[in-house]
Amino acid sequence: MTLLERKISLHKKIDNLNDEMLLEKLESMIDHSEKVFVIPEHMKEGIREGLEDIKNGNVITMEELEKKYEKWLKE
Repeated sequence: MTLLERKISLHKKIDNLNDEMLLEKLESMIDHSEKVFVIPEHMKEGIREGLEDIKNGNVITMEELEKKYEKWLKE
């Protein structure tokens, strides 16, 4: 299917839609399709800290984590 054919097909489907919520979701997707996800600075800092922990060997296995938090995992 060519790009033009795909557009025509989508137009037809949209023209036949009566679901307002779905139309709103589609509109929102289209409105935000050009936006690039920007990682907030506080998240970047957490990522940097995590990478530094890995470099310094400050890590534990999944098994160790599960053992440490076993009481919460059972609830």
